[in-house]
Amino acid sequence: MPAKKNLKPSSYKIKIKQMKHMQKIQSSQWRMLLLILLSVFAITACKVTFVTNYDADIAKQIEQASKQVDRFYLTMLETTTPENDGRAFDKFTTQYIDIEVELNAILNKNKVRPLNENSTRICEITLELFVKYKNEHKADDTLSNGLIKLNRKTFSDLFYAMLVAEEGKKIASNPPQ
Repeated sequence: MPAKKNLKPSSYKIKIKQMKHMQKIQSSQWRMLLLILLSVFAITACKVTFVTNYDADIAKQIEQASKQVDRFYLTMLETTTPENDGRAFDKFTTQYIDIEVELNAILNKNKVRPLNENSTRICEITLELFVKYKNEHKADDTLSNGLIKLNRKTFSDLFYAMLVAEEGKKIASNPPQ
């Protein structure tokens, strides 16, 4: 049988104090590690996105342009036919110009607003498509009923996206209670 070491009671107290001290250090290290992990998780999980303020004038201008484009295509669909040059491009040149000017104005207003990249991009897409469809009409010198309906639906969706983006700014700056 091995001999037992004779430890004095005071050495027991020192060993116990050292063990308690080590446990405190380990416990505080675990707490610090947990705090760091939670902080990293909180920082990466939350994303702050800044947006520009709502502009009622731009929202109104978007609604007016939407009506203008809708009226343009509905008028073309309901009052003309593709036969006998009824939908010849030159009969709609003035309306194309008026709409393009309005879309450019909306785009420029959105471009100068800070933190407004998404709305600006929607306006750019709308203007690009309008010019593309105008040039196709000019090249073909007519539009079919199907293309008119498709163009009308496309622009309805794009103007809706513009309005939703603008309304989102209103909600972001004044969240519901």
